Amino acid sequence: MSWQSVRGHDSIVTMLRAAARAGRLAHAFLFVGPEGVGKRTLARVLARALLCETNREQDLDPCGECPGCLQAEAATHPDLLEFGRPADRSELPIQVIRDLCAEFGLKPARSRRKVAIVDDVDSMSDEAANAFLKTLEEPPPGAVLILIGTSAELQLDTIVSRCQVVRFRSLPDPLVADLLESQGVASDPADAARLSALGEGSLSRAIGLADPELERFRRALIDDLAADRGFDPSLQAQRFLAFVRQAGKESADHRRRAALLIGELGRLFRGVLWQTAGLEPPSPDAEDRRAASELAARLEPEDVFALMDRCLGAAYHLRRNLLLPVVLESLFHDLSRLLNGRARE
Repeated sequence: MSWQSVRGHDSIVTMLRAAARAGRLAHAFLFVGPEGVGKRTLARVLARALLCETNREQDLDPCGECPGCLQAEAATHPDLLEFGRPADRSELPIQVIRDLCAEFGLKPARSRRKVAIVDDVDSMSDEAANAFLKTLEEPPPGAVLILIGTSAELQLDTIVSRCQVVRFRSLPDPLVADLLESQGVASDPADAARLSALGEGSLSRAIGLADPELERFRRALIDDLAADRGFDPSLQAQRFLAFVRQAGKESADHRRRAALLIGELGRLFRGVLWQTAGLEPPSPDAEDRRAASELAARLEPEDVFALMDRCLGAAYHLRRNLLLPVVLESLFHDLSRLLNGRARE
């Protein structure tokens, strides 16, 4: 893994390498931006560059062949630590942070420095964040911390003030389309363009939406909600839950699929809002545009804002690991109050 594997973030790579050449590389970074745009990939390449045993540190360029690079690539380097939120927890618990701080404080085993990557810091509890402050204030000599989240505004001010905040942008649609084709996710350029538009700058989202089974369920879900006959919220929640549970045995797989579909509902309601404003919904799917048009004909703008807000709330509750059946039951009952109430008799 080299800098060539980091696509769409040339300005960030240039900034980091310039700081290394000047001897001013920060001891703690906070990487923030949308999911699926390459924050973790860039963090791992940066860690590999810092642990490279061949090239000069000022170059910040992993050789890819030395023991340090090979061990970092295989995630077996004793001086590279990676921590994140356990799949069964709603928060990054304080014990994870305590374990990190304890290991981070030890002398490097084979490198000149230690590097730690901490994912999911959006979910870090205030207690865990406060336990982290001493390590951020007084890191071991040469140590580098890389925190990964979606927004600096979701972190404590005391954390943000001790880190160099690096903001990642959504990936351009042409780049996402190119990656989808090169990885064999898209069948042809037209399919790649459609999935890229659906991904809205997130490669992982575009890949998730490439699942044919998910596309079929997504189509039926949107059509049911847009139909003027109304829908049974409990039945819809049960169908939704049954489908997301087909994603795998792990709850994280269920939540990932649920988040994709709830995001698609949010996209639908944004399209409705565009339609009510007299604009063409920016969706690459003609059937989605038709559904948005049907909903716009019977919804008021304040209804649409409420629907979008409810989807955002459900997505937040998913990230906080609330019980999935409860989240879905509540979501569809709230949606039904607005959508069924405006359905034509």
